[in-house]
Amino acid sequence: MTSKTGAACVLVLGMLLAGCASSTTAEPTASSVAPLALERTDKIVLAQIQPDDGVEAVTGFIDGARKSLDIAIYQIDPDYAPLMTALRSAKARGVKIRILMSGTIYPPSADNANPGLADQLRLEGFDAQLSRPEFSFSHWKTLIRDAGTVEAAALICDFNLGAGYFGIDPEFPTEGATRGMAVLDTDQADVDFIASTFAADWPPYAPWPANTRPNLVWSPSDTTCDSASCTGEYPLEPAGNSRDAMIALIQGSRETLDVYVQALAKPSVLLQPLIDAAMRGVRLRILGNEGGINTDALAELESAGAVIHQNPTDPDGDGRVMYIHTKTVISDAALPDAVAYVGSINPFLDESLQTERELGVFVTNRASIDTIRGVFDRDFDSGSPP
Repeated sequence: MTSKTGAACVLVLGMLLAGCASSTTAEPTASSVAPLALERTDKIVLAQIQPDDGVEAVTGFIDGARKSLDIAIYQIDPDYAPLMTALRSAKARGVKIRILMSGTIYPPSADNANPGLADQLRLEGFDAQLSRPEFSFSHWKTLIRDAGTVEAAALICDFNLGAGYFGIDPEFPTEGATRGMAVLDTDQADVDFIASTFAADWPPYAPWPANTRPNLVWSPSDTTCDSASCTGEYPLEPAGNSRDAMIALIQGSRETLDVYVQALAKPSVLLQPLIDAAMRGVRLRILGNEGGINTDALAELESAGAVIHQNPTDPDGDGRVMYIHTKTVISDAALPDAVAYVGSINPFLDESLQTERELGVFVTNRASIDTIRGVFDRDFDSGSPP
């Protein structure tokens, strides 16, 4: 595992490098992005707040599997006992388990442990594979349970499966915990589509199906991939909807916009929509990590009226700084048509929108939005200005 301090430095380096690169697609104008057309549904609900709920919330989902469990994850720790105990128990009762890990990690020059971890999982009898090469990274974090049955469900997360995402990482005991969230989707059409996308990404690979589900948010949004790992064998068409969906979410905000930011680069396709929202009177609050927001972008946002805090404290009250890993965005929390985004996409890092495999979801359930807003208020108030 990488320490949160090290991860933040890597993200900052990535933002500096991103500033030297040109985008692979033209940025859409405000008039070219259609408003969100979502389903107001109670079948998509907030399932977990991490680290508050702990790994038991994830293992409980695994314990509910009866026939199959498909896991798409950027990083997983096969030595993390609570997780592995749940997976071994599921396998022992006959659940078919497939684990799909990213074939690449950030930065590309780093030592990639995932191939070796996949081998370790296979030695335990799990079917573990690496992601298809067309994606710069396979960064989605989703568990699909009993696909194709009436009890099918998907747990859509923004955290990886390792000790440091559910409490204090034992490898880095002086660092704080990590803020993360997960959504439970029991809409059968949603789960079927997520399962079909997982199947397409599983070797030997198949064309990616077109998204037909209004509340699902997919990357990559580019129709082609410019990563050095791309083979061109399976062109990424049709494109995902993440870039336009996130722009539409921000542009549709009327009163408030609360934004968790793990990292915000410049250039970023979504920076100007944020600035525009603040300038038209939307109360914009941004909560991030120290050094995680590009300094020029930070100045522009504050000039537009955004209120920015960083370094919230751990919820257990020990005073240590909590790392913001969640990428959650809440629009118009107090209004009847409030929407929250939860998922793996880093909206303010263009590569996450354009060339990575990512999955997020729009939440419209009232109780879920109220809970998310309450957690954001707590975290924001415990942070401080940059």
